[in-house]
Amino acid sequence: MKKVTLAVALLVVLLATESCRRKGDEKLRNGGLTTEMIKDSTKVEFVETQFAFDTIKQGDKVEHTFVLKNVGDKNLFITNAFGSCGCTVPEYPKEPIPPGKTGEVKVTFNSAGKEGVQQKTVTLTMNTGKRNELLYLNGYIKTDKSE
Repeated sequence: MKKVTLAVALLVVLLATESCRRKGDEKLRNGGLTTEMIKDSTKVEFVETQFAFDTIKQGDKVEHTFVLKNVGDKNLFITNAFGSCGCTVPEYPKEPIPPGKTGEVKVTFNSAGKEGVQQKTVTLTMNTGKRNELLYLNGYIKTDKSE
């Protein structure tokens, strides 16, 4: 009898663990968006999605703030933001952006080790119809030898 009880308890624990793992896998597949966030998608508008920093010297850092507005009727969630390389680092609001309100995504680009024409992207994972929205930074990096 003890073996049967132990086997049933073990089975219950395994099923509960698998259920939690699947929920975690779902969030990973959807960039941190839960099923509820996807179902409650909203709309976003950006003041701009591209920023040209023109010509800078190698080693300079460029910072730019992109402004966005929730133009839908549900809260806007940004669940993830990442640059196309380690030199491009975004900072984004972790709290939901209510309908009609604005938010900011600050992007820092470090030109150390870079030269010539550069185009970097930032991918934002949001509860919008597209799910992923892109921001662009581009410009030219001159080195001492290119002057």
